[in-house]
Amino acid sequence: MRRRSVNPRWLRFTEETNALDFLEKATKFIADVERDRRAWKWVVLCLHGALYSFAVCACKGTDYQNVVVQNRKGEEMLISFDSALERCENLVNGHPLVLSTPQRSSIRRLKKDLRNNFEHYVPRGWSIEIHGMPQIAFDVLEVIRFLAIETGTSFHLNQSQIKKVKSLVYQGKRFLRRSALWKEGEYLQRRSKLV
Repeated sequence: MRRRSVNPRWLRFTEETNALDFLEKATKFIADVERDRRAWKWVVLCLHGALYSFAVCACKGTDYQNVVVQNRKGEEMLISFDSALERCENLVNGHPLVLSTPQRSSIRRLKKDLRNNFEHYVPRGWSIEIHGMPQIAFDVLEVIRFLAIETGTSFHLNQSQIKKVKSLVYQGKRFLRRSALWKEGEYLQRRSKLV
């Protein structure tokens, strides 16, 4: 029997392509939420990953050492999610991130209330009221767009990737605005202001 040679196959990521992959998946799951509510779980996880990844890219500059810290054992570890966003707000070599109060609230809810509970799921029953989810996703998409395109830091996205970020954010926001949940959420907000 003749032996067959198998060539290695590689899966390659950079910090930019990793961020872009998270954004692509977030947009895909946003498109699915109308027919499958469980897709919100994946929207949350992917938006968190995209936001974190693009924040790391924005504050990294040209030296990855800008986004690593050493633990007690002397091993390099990536800076935390909160630290990455804080560094983006204090960018010196670029346009700093300026979060609105609703964006800050949406990011906090995305991370603390949703992502952390999905990622570190404690065995229990958990019901989530989802009318606020479209607004959270919308706000986070706007922040991702700023980090990816408008910080002006040394990003290694080529023109087609920049175009893709713009398109994915646009598509995601369009899906959200057209969703029944978005419309119902707007109705609930108007109604609460009347009471």
